[in-house]
Amino acid sequence: MARAGGPMSSGPLVRLPGSQPPSSESSRRVKLNVGGRVFETFFGTLTVAGKGSNLVKTVSSAAENSEVFFDRDPEIFSILLNFLRYGAIDQAFDRSTIDKLIREAIFYGMLDQLKELLRPNALDGIDVEKVKPIVPNGFDFPSALAAGSDSSLWVGHGSKVTVFDWAQRKGQTTVTELSTVKSLHRISETHAAVGADDFPGLHIYDFMSGVHSKSMTWVDNADPRVYSPGVMAVTSNDKQIFASFESGQKLDNVILIVDKDKYDIQRELARQNGNTGHSKSATKLQWLPEKNLLLVGASHGGAFGYSGYIRLWDIRTDKQVWDWQEPNYKNPRVEQRDVFADMVASEELSGIFKVSISSGAIAMADLRHLDATDPWLTLAETNPEMEAVEGGEDLKLLTYNKQLYVSRGGNLEVWSEVPLADSFKDLTEKEYWETSFRRNYVDYRRHMADPITQLAVGGDRLFAARKEHQTVEVWETRRSY
Repeated sequence: MARAGGPMSSGPLVRLPGSQPPSSESSRRVKLNVGGRVFETFFGTLTVAGKGSNLVKTVSSAAENSEVFFDRDPEIFSILLNFLRYGAIDQAFDRSTIDKLIREAIFYGMLDQLKELLRPNALDGIDVEKVKPIVPNGFDFPSALAAGSDSSLWVGHGSKVTVFDWAQRKGQTTVTELSTVKSLHRISETHAAVGADDFPGLHIYDFMSGVHSKSMTWVDNADPRVYSPGVMAVTSNDKQIFASFESGQKLDNVILIVDKDKYDIQRELARQNGNTGHSKSATKLQWLPEKNLLLVGASHGGAFGYSGYIRLWDIRTDKQVWDWQEPNYKNPRVEQRDVFADMVASEELSGIFKVSISSGAIAMADLRHLDATDPWLTLAETNPEMEAVEGGEDLKLLTYNKQLYVSRGGNLEVWSEVPLADSFKDLTEKEYWETSFRRNYVDYRRHMADPITQLAVGGDRLFAARKEHQTVEVWETRRSY
């Protein structure tokens, strides 16, 4: 652990950009007595904590040349003082010290600086490592993950949801009405929408206080087929929540649009009778803010194989603006029988991506050219040693930082844009080719590994849950030292 006035202990350092040495006008020397241990430094060093911090305000109000006393932990203060001196922190401390470090940073008014300091580099799937596991309460396996932009994570496991903060410290655990939480979507820093396909209604919870706020369900008094509707998927934009409902008999389905502030149902969207593969309930919803469109997708299996669809809806007019169905029979020359297992959109890459059940191939449809008869191009791996892929109905896709993450059983891979001259062009000028992306392994097991069941990303951290594992893996790209 770092000692005041001496060299820092060995171990990696995290650098805080913008740290400056004390200026000439702030070179006054001050003495701080923390828990009986005296530290001496420049006043300008302390101002790195911010003029409004408790540390600076206390020292500023003290008489000149007097010794300022804090009845706090001197060992933890030595770490924080070295952070103020060097814009760096020694990370050679255990987890209990992290809790103490955050508590002391809050007291001194330095929490924002500490958060930025401990934040990892921008997530890069080519350069990530598994840093730790986190374990929710109880014995249930994670069934839903919802990550926040600050790296916090909410984990649905069994009937419960456990909150982990930005430092992945375990917080409140809330028991819900559901037997198993299968849809978990954060709608604010405190609230989330929760649902399941085997339990009726969409439920709003304040998981920071463990309070159930409201329940909503799909009701049609004129149609007796609509009863006990479960939730298949949830997403939201700034003003609205979108929830895919399916009736108890697994036929009729609809997307309900809910006011995000009042939690009132505004209207129905895309109601279907569900009697064919291409009219079954949506299993994937994603809001595209730049396009102002709702991406709706479904993939279902049955006695006669799999079927699926991908659609774009303009909710301002409640009109469907694009529709792709698989198996695809619209054009005999472009017949597509290999149905996708999962799909996701990336506005940064201007593409919709899908991974096929049978072949395991990944294809991309350019959002700018969806009017083509066949908008899909299949991503080609030019390295013959990595050419083989694995299919399956449980493959999952996720996009972040212009990268596509793909789980195949127990393996996790990332597709990154090859940095050729064309890749640096503006999206309005860029063209994509089959070889525009290259595949790399994030986590590859040659022997049997437990399949990945959940993926989430937020705050430049990747989270993964595996089948019959109670833990959630945390992956990140470490800072350059």
